Amino acid sequence: MQAPKLPSIFKHRGARPFDYKPLYYDARKERLDELKKKYADGNHQAVEESIRTRMQNEWRQQRNKQVGSSNRMLLGIIAILFFIVYLIITY
Repeated sequence: MQAPKLPSIFKHRGARPFDYKPLYYDARKERLDELKKKYADGNHQAVEESIRTRMQNEWRQQRNKQVGSSNRMLLGIIAILFFIVYLIITY
């Protein structure tokens, strides 16, 4: 059984739907949305694999540069020390 409705002078129209219209255009967000749509399909594993291999190659190259730089520094220090020892021995 339902309670009887009381008469009211105010009408309640119900909830209005949310209708947001942005005031400006965000190019970055638009590009991100396009990328999300592009990679939303099943091709995402191949994309992940290509990103992973590219990152590994970049890290490997960076590591080789650091190792080469430290090796040159070590070789320079050893050469200077040999020169100092040579000067000490000859005098």
